[in-house]
Amino acid sequence: MLGKQRSTSDIISNLPSYIVENILKYLPLRDAVRTSVLSRRWRYKWVTLPQLVFDRNQFFLNSGDWEKIKAIIYRVLLLHQGPLVKFELSYPPFGSCMDIENWILMLLKKNIQKFTLRLDVNSYYEFPCLSFVQLKHLNLCCCVFKPPPAFKGFSRLVDLKLCSVSIAPKMFEQFISNCPLLEGLSLSYCTKFDFLIINAPNLKHFFFCGTLKSVSFKNTPLLAVVSIELFSLDGTVKRPEEEADSDWVKFFQCLPAAIEDMHLDRPFLESFAAGHIPESIPSALKHLKVLALSHISTCVLDHVSHALCLLRSFPNLERVDISIHNDVPNEDPVVEYLQAQDFSKFSLNQLRKVKMWSFSGVECVIPFAKILLAHSPVLEKMVILHDLDNFDEKGVAMLEEELSRFQKASPKAKVACMPLDDEYTLASRYIL
Repeated sequence: MLGKQRSTSDIISNLPSYIVENILKYLPLRDAVRTSVLSRRWRYKWVTLPQLVFDRNQFFLNSGDWEKIKAIIYRVLLLHQGPLVKFELSYPPFGSCMDIENWILMLLKKNIQKFTLRLDVNSYYEFPCLSFVQLKHLNLCCCVFKPPPAFKGFSRLVDLKLCSVSIAPKMFEQFISNCPLLEGLSLSYCTKFDFLIINAPNLKHFFFCGTLKSVSFKNTPLLAVVSIELFSLDGTVKRPEEEADSDWVKFFQCLPAAIEDMHLDRPFLESFAAGHIPESIPSALKHLKVLALSHISTCVLDHVSHALCLLRSFPNLERVDISIHNDVPNEDPVVEYLQAQDFSKFSLNQLRKVKMWSFSGVECVIPFAKILLAHSPVLEKMVILHDLDNFDEKGVAMLEEELSRFQKASPKAKVACMPLDDEYTLASRYIL
C-alpha cells in the first residue's frame, strides 16, 4: 500500500511542466494555491498563474474570518510573479476602499489586460483609471469612474462593461472617444444620462439599461448589435405631438447601416407615442436580421402600431422575438385598427424564425401570430411560449386549434406551443 501511495505521489511530482500549468489554469484560485502541499515540485507553482479570480462562490461564500481572507488575498498578490493577464475581485463581503486601493497598487506593474471589480452596492470605490495602460477588457460594478482631464483613455480597450457606475455624461463621452479600439459597450443602471453621444469607430455591440432621453451614434460605422432597455417613461423626453413622429423617424434614420440585431423595449417605444406613427420608416437598416421587442401589450394600440411600423420597415428580417405583457384588458381599438390595415403589400420574405413569450395568457399572441404567419413565405418555425403561472391547458388547446386554421404563406411553417421552461425540450408539439 505504501509503495502504491509513493507511486501515485511520484506521478504527480513528475508531471511535465506544461501539464501542471494547464491543471492550475483550470482550478479555482483557492484550490490552485492549495496544490503547494502536493509535493516539493508543486510548491508555489501557482505564483505564475496568468489569472487571479477572487469571486463570491470560490473565495467568500463560506468564509467567516474576513481578516484571514484579506490576509490571504494580500499574500497571493505579494507572492505572484510575472505578468497577469486577468484579475477579478467580485463582491467581497468585507474591506474598505483602502483595502482595494492597496491591492490594486500591487497590480500596477502586472500589465493586466482583463480587469473586473464588482463591489457591494454601498461601496462606490473610485477606480484609479490611470493604472492599467495595457487594459483590453474593463468590467466595473458599483464604482465611481472619474478620469482626470489629462487622461487619454485606454488605447487598447476592446470591451467595457459598467454597472451602477457613477460618471458624468460629458466625461464618459470624452473617455469613450479616447478608446479607439472599443468593440463592446455595456451600460447598466449607471448615472442618469440625458443625451448620450457615442463616438467609437470600431464599436460592434451596444447594450444600455437605465434612464435615457436620447442616444446618438455619432461615429459607429461597424455597429452590428443594439439593445436599449429603459426603466420607465420617467427618463424619456416628452415631445409635442407634431414633433413626435419625426423624432421616431429620425432615431432610426440615424442608426448605422451595419446593424444586424436590435432589441427595444416597451418604455423605449412609448417614448415616441405622443404623435402620429408612420406606416413604415425610410431606414438605411438593410442588414437588420434580428428584431426583438420586449414587454409589448397587444391591447395597447400604440404598441401594436409601433411594432407593425418596425416590421414593415425592415423587410430583410430573418428572426423576430416578441415578449407580450398585457395589462390593459380592452382589445377593441386594436382589433378595429388591424381590420382597417392594408397588408396586401406587406411581406417578410426572409423571415424564418419567430419566438413569442406571453405572460398574460396565450390568447395575447394571436394578433401578431396571425399577421406573421400570413405574410412570411419562407417561415420555418414559430415558437409560442406561455408563462406557467398563467398556464391554461384549455386555452392552449384552443389557441392551437385557432392557429391551425390561420392562413400560412409558408408551406413549411410549423408552430410550437410550450411552457417557458420547456423551450428547448424535444417534446414540443408542432401544429402543421
